[in-house]
Amino acid sequence: MASFFLVRTSTQLSLLTYRLILTTIFACLIFYLYPARFSFNRSIPDDWTQFGYQFLQLVDKPFNQLPSLHVSYAILLGLSLWDVVASKKRWILAAYRLLLTGICTLIALSTVLTYQHHLLDMFGGVVLAVSVLMISNRIRNALVIKHLTLGVIGLLLIAIAGFYFANMTVMAFKSIETLAIIIASYWLISFTMLACAYQQVKPIRDIRWFQKSSSGRLTVHTWIKFAPIIIIYNGMSLLGQWYFKVFSKNQKYPLTPYAINDKVKVVASPRLMQTDLSSHLTYWLFGSSSLEWSSPLESNRPAFRYQIIVVDLAAEISSHTHNLEIAANGIMNTTVHYLYLPLLDLQPLNDVLLEDYIDLFKQIDDLIRSAETQAFVTNNKDKVEDSLITLINFHCVMGLSRSIGVQVLYLLYCGTLTVYNYQSWIEQHYPHAHLKDAYLPKSLVETIANYESVTY
Repeated sequence: MASFFLVRTSTQLSLLTYRLILTTIFACLIFYLYPARFSFNRSIPDDWTQFGYQFLQLVDKPFNQLPSLHVSYAILLGLSLWDVVASKKRWILAAYRLLLTGICTLIALSTVLTYQHHLLDMFGGVVLAVSVLMISNRIRNALVIKHLTLGVIGLLLIAIAGFYFANMTVMAFKSIETLAIIIASYWLISFTMLACAYQQVKPIRDIRWFQKSSSGRLTVHTWIKFAPIIIIYNGMSLLGQWYFKVFSKNQKYPLTPYAINDKVKVVASPRLMQTDLSSHLTYWLFGSSSLEWSSPLESNRPAFRYQIIVVDLAAEISSHTHNLEIAANGIMNTTVHYLYLPLLDLQPLNDVLLEDYIDLFKQIDDLIRSAETQAFVTNNKDKVEDSLITLINFHCVMGLSRSIGVQVLYLLYCGTLTVYNYQSWIEQHYPHAHLKDAYLPKSLVETIANYESVTY
């Protein structure tokens, strides 16, 4: 316990935490798959140590033997605390390291000397510690650890629940344990694949992970791979939509689009429900609610062509694009386009290649230019006067931070915002947004702002 307070930097603390978590979940997995037991009867001495051995028998049962977590922890803690003492006097540093080595060595040896483990268990503890050291040095972030942990914990809980349920029911339901093991194994495989996705460096364009259709729906193949996490995210999305609706009820239209010019608007939003899309869409395009606006064909309203570009930033859940197309059917001359930039949950915006952002923004520019050119040709051909309005909707799962962040990057790319005013713009338009430097670093902002692009 003291080791968490002895490390000197946040990096050392994170590394220590990674290692202990990995060691524990791997050991628990081995304990389940290979439940070794101490093979001798533990003798209790008759001398003054009797109380200590009795206490050990009470709190430390002779199960979960291989590997020895005492040995694994001793090695990991010793290495993590090796450099925590900073002294120019060499004898102080040598004395500290000698004391640390002695304590960790005694912890490891005591597991055999007090009849808690066999020598093979100690060897297993060493192998586990060395393996974790090798793996932890390659782990990219805490999200990889999180999903590995969820995978192992889920496997153990589901399998153990199946075991107890099978033993408490009649013989006809004995197969429930086998079914539970199958489900538990699937859970572990799914979360392990998810951890691998987070482990990839710059995985945005790697479509092996979360594939979607042209309308923004997760494919069957993606569901087969990640059904547990997708179900969890759908539940979180419903909860987020409920929270957004309840706590923004005093704001009539909390998602107000920002006009880049008189023909292009941008708006950031969470993933919206079908029941909400009609009112939001009408407000985004016409600046009024569906109750206040009756028909786009009113004589006092000028003719418009509308183009909606949906930029989906959520990898783990389907987009609201297909519902938006349904809502847009009641508006004449409306086209909906779908673009996909798959960002994994809690992935910082700088964990994306610059060319991926630029490619996305160029696709948006091309859609705007193409629609404007087509509208111009059509107007001249048919002798009509109408205007093209483009609405760009950046959306994520349930929050606004990711949507706002990518929207800000696009406005920087367009030249609408600069490195000097983007923060004040966020504070003005999204005062409750959480865009810390770790999520939207200034280095990324400067790179996007300095990229040569077409300014509207």
